[in-house]
Amino acid sequence: ADAGPFTVHFWAPMSKWLISGASFFELDRPTDKISLAQYSALTLTGFFFSRYALLVTPINYTLCSVNVALFGSSAWHLGRKIKADFL
Repeated sequence: ADAGPFTVHFWAPMSKWLISGASFFELDRPTDKISLAQYSALTLTGFFFSRYALLVTPINYTLCSVNVALFGSSAWHLGRKIKADFL
């Protein structure tokens, strides 16, 4: 499969950086504004698609990096939410 800025293999991860970036800009977001369901889904998405990005041909390192970032930022918010509501 082709890779580069004129294919979906390039633009899909680039647009996903907006989601990860928004999450990184709000690391101190109040926990009452954090959705447990939403951040659980984002954390799992980042986890599973990080591995998937390394299995596809061609290997998509940009997709892997954005999903690692998504996992990290979402796990941070999820951990804060669980700590605030359940611990």
